Amino acid sequence: MAKGTRDLILRDRLQFDVDGVGNTDLLYGRVDMSDFVNVVKREGFAVKEVRYHVRDPQNPNGVLDPLLVGAAGTFSSLKLFCTTTAYENIEDVGIASPDVISLLEMTSTQVIAAATGEPVAFQNQWTHFGTPDLHPDGYNIVSDLLIGVGASVVSSAVNQTLEIDIMIIGEPVKLNEADMTEMLTQGQDL
Repeated sequence: MAKGTRDLILRDRLQFDVDGVGNTDLLYGRVDMSDFVNVVKREGFAVKEVRYHVRDPQNPNGVLDPLLVGAAGTFSSLKLFCTTTAYENIEDVGIASPDVISLLEMTSTQVIAAATGEPVAFQNQWTHFGTPDLHPDGYNIVSDLLIGVGASVVSSAVNQTLEIDIMIIGEPVKLNEADMTEMLTQGQDL
């Protein structure tokens, strides 16, 4: 998305640990939006785009190994999302979930040859449902943003700390009464 004349670009970096099995239970990082939102003054922020960059600072050049799975015959996944609602279970988060602004899913699988038991093929898939897809006109917020992350069997990053760089593009907006009524629940859900 091209940056508009009133658009601001916000950046943040979050870290999360992958355990000895390659898992990370649902964690949240908070992006402080208090400089841009004020309910009393009816000031909000229209999130137009959220970009994620997953990094592995232990690897050369900080590049994440795209083959998340290291063990033969397993399925690995990494899920990132931006929301204003704190979900208790990452399994409940999808593009139809209330207040989900952006969603990224990364998966890796290995195909094992039946005769030899050796890996013969790998499949990586990244599916990104960006803000322009889910909320083409932007998503108005009056609260902080939450960035959720969870990992399952990411054996290529066992016992490591990974990083997520986040870029948020949006613009400050004035809100009318109808906007305020609809969005005041955001602050209660955090």
